[in-house]
This record gives sequence, C-alpha cells and structure tokens, in this order.
Amino acid sequence: MVEDFYEYESEAEFGKSWELLSSEMKQRFPNRADYVQNRSHVFLQHMDVETFQYDVGRPKKVKNRRLNKDGRQHKTAYEIPVTQVFNSRFGVFTLEQNCYVVKEKGEWRLLWDYQFE
Repeated sequence: MVEDFYEYESEAEFGKSWELLSSEMKQRFPNRADYVQNRSHVFLQHMDVETFQYDVGRPKKVKNRRLNKDGRQHKTAYEIPVTQVFNSRFGVFTLEQNCYVVKEKGEWRLLWDYQFE
C-alpha cells in the first residue's frame, strides 16, 4: 500500500494517493481537490519537478500509535521510512519521512506523524 501511495505521488496521481490516506489524515485534508492542488503546487510546480524517485524501507511493527496526542490510538501500526529524491530547479535534495500504516475497516491506510504539536 505504501508503494502504491508513493507511486501515485511520483506520477502526480494525487487523487489516487489521497484515497489511500487514513480517515484521520482525511480530516486534515478533507477536500480531495485541495489536496491534489496543494501537492501538485508544492512538489511539481514550485520545485519544478516532473517526478521523483523514492525508496520504501522495511516496516517495523509499533504498538499504540497515535497521529498526535489527541488522535485515535491504533493498537497495531507499522512504521515505514520513506526517502524521496527530487531533482529540482533548486538542485537535488532528499526528503526522509516515516509514515505509518493502520488497518481501517479491513483496509490498510496511510498516516503521517504529527507528534510535533
């Protein structure tokens, strides 16, 4: 599922990647069209890239994971490091981010870490 998400993102198929977000993430990005527009603006237009390379690391099982301090507690989640490499008008740079997958209604869904709040 994480591979699918980042494959969609790298192909600028942001509407398809939005579908793979967890319900908690969709609360942060409730409007699919806004998500598509913002992701496209930041990653494609502003940085002037057409695509990016990515590497999905090995999953690590974690217990009692929350999106943030007020978020729903997920008894089991998988932490998966993702590295994105952009060849942009600002040069080549790397973005590393841990993402998490949780099961919702029998389907794996993605969420990001918002523990900074």
